[in-house]
Amino acid sequence: MRVRLLLPLLLLPVLAACQVLPGALARDATVEAQANPITGGAIAVTSLDAPAAAPASAPAAAPAAVPAPEASPETAASPPAEAPAAAEPVAPVAVKTAAQLACERRGGRWSVAGGGAAAFCQSPTRDAGQSCRAATDCTGYCLAKSGTCAPVTPMLGCHDILNDQGRMLTQCIN
Repeated sequence: MRVRLLLPLLLLPVLAACQVLPGALARDATVEAQANPITGGAIAVTSLDAPAAAPASAPAAAPAAVPAPEASPETAASPPAEAPAAAEPVAPVAVKTAAQLACERRGGRWSVAGGGAAAFCQSPTRDAGQSCRAATDCTGYCLAKSGTCAPVTPMLGCHDILNDQGRMLTQCIN
């Protein structure tokens, strides 16, 4: 019985420590504004649409005078060229490996599995869609549900196939 009475008394200081006092909020606000190695200083937000403004403390630099090029007889007769347009963003070019290029030359499709951990060539089969009763009837897999040869090899996922003796089994390739 005493334990039941003492428990709330013991928990009272713990719960009181969780309370935020009004003066503590004002004191914590000044701590957050100060820079430190973990949180850094205040965050500056700038727009990507407009060019960044020069800081007010930095003196404005005078534009450097660039001498005008002398006109040659060939360029004097031609109309002035338009200023080049802003460069369009260029997508990065994917570099293909020798194995990937060889796969594509054979008519295969380079595939990535396992969350990008494994890459392989998925090749079309010569006998895709032909009737089969066992794996020996196909260059790839003999699909049990349709009784036809698989269109590609290897086939990712779980598929019911027929083995060399014509017995059905489930094959899973991840």
